[in-house]
Amino acid sequence: MGNLQWSNLYSVGIKLIDQQHKRLFAIMNELVEARENRLRKEKIEKILADILDYTQYHFSSEEKFFKIHPDYEKHCKIHKGFVQKAVEISESYRRSRGDISEEILDFLVKWLKSHVLHTDVIFFRELGYFRYENEEESVKETGERGSRIKVLIVDDTADQRMLLRMILERENYDVLEAENGIDALQICDRHSDIRFMVTDLQMPGMDGFELIRKIREEQIHYMYIIVVTVIDEKASVIEALSKGANDFLTKPVLPEELTLRLQGGLQLLRLETQDELIFSMAKLADYRSEETGLHLDRVREYTLILGHYLSVHHPEMGVTAPLANEISRVSPLHDIGKVGIADNILKKPGKYTPEEYEIMKDHTKIGGNLISDIYMKTNSVAMRLAFEIAMYHHEHWDGNGYPAGLAGNGIPVAARIMALADVYDALTTERVYKKAFEHEKAKAIILEGKGRHFDPRIVDGFLALEEKFIELKNLLRD
Repeated sequence: MGNLQWSNLYSVGIKLIDQQHKRLFAIMNELVEARENRLRKEKIEKILADILDYTQYHFSSEEKFFKIHPDYEKHCKIHKGFVQKAVEISESYRRSRGDISEEILDFLVKWLKSHVLHTDVIFFRELGYFRYENEEESVKETGERGSRIKVLIVDDTADQRMLLRMILERENYDVLEAENGIDALQICDRHSDIRFMVTDLQMPGMDGFELIRKIREEQIHYMYIIVVTVIDEKASVIEALSKGANDFLTKPVLPEELTLRLQGGLQLLRLETQDELIFSMAKLADYRSEETGLHLDRVREYTLILGHYLSVHHPEMGVTAPLANEISRVSPLHDIGKVGIADNILKKPGKYTPEEYEIMKDHTKIGGNLISDIYMKTNSVAMRLAFEIAMYHHEHWDGNGYPAGLAGNGIPVAARIMALADVYDALTTERVYKKAFEHEKAKAIILEGKGRHFDPRIVDGFLALEEKFIELKNLLRD
């Protein structure tokens, strides 16, 4: 039996869990090699004990994430079943003459692969933790699962329209056609969900230049526009781009080039759509809780400077500069779940009763589940980060937070950054239940929470950026 090889197929999208799965694979490989090399019985007993101990430790880590899953009990039952079987195998081997059978080895290897691939990956995907191996696969999957992306072809030549249609339909786009700019505008009026247009420039009635100008003046949703020209029309291309076109192709159009240009445009449209969604959703929670829009601006700035500090001073945390920007961009969604909390609790001026506090804590699960649904439909990196922030920004470094009781590096780094930014803003601004604290008092509370509530490295970042925090607090004062 060969060694177990790790691949991206086994990845569940959480670094901590992936590392634990890799460790289990490594221990299992030790067992395979020990049997093949006929190592002493004591050595094999130790490896079997390691498998049992590490598996139990791994299951306890997983179950903290699964507490919010509707099939949580089912997954725990699977875990208990394997532990029971592993105990039986260890005891049986201890009583044996020292020969671990191929059947036992086969069971352990198959169980591990099956559990990771067919159980863990599914559960984590349903919680919003899922990564595609590449962007192309993500684009393809999105097109197959949801409504197809609409592309409008505008050209007065039937043969050219047919050629472009064949290319686009082969890539699963929904294609509409127009012979000139006038027809194109009428089609756009009837189909407000058109997001791409591929247009010629020289056409009767209304040419491509006027069409681009009118679309940019009247558009509600952004449309990505690609112009098609002959090779010697450089001046026309420059004019079209100045009127609002995004890209251009020269005739004859190569299928691969058109496909790549559309994929590039899709990334731009996703960013635009996500920004609209992020801030529309964030405002819902903001209006409900009667916090000002400047609260969202402040946490966005606080998370941005913290993220960039960590990218430079703590690269082991995996926060790159682009990731810091994304965390900041989705940070306004941290309390979106408050839309599901009743007004008499959300706006209560006094201290919560224990029962009210338990209800208030549900805003993390409400927000996380809401964004998880969006993430599963869009496979958006931004929505993945938003899910982590909304669900886990009240987790504590020592494991005493909620809703899942995560601890240390098991808390997504985006949520750890959000936790400090949110607490600092809550302390230094007036809320329905409290007056604003001065910076020094807020600082003292954060220092007291170092290593308990907050990741110590993020607290160090806060101290290094203290003057910048004060500056932003004053600049964006309510």
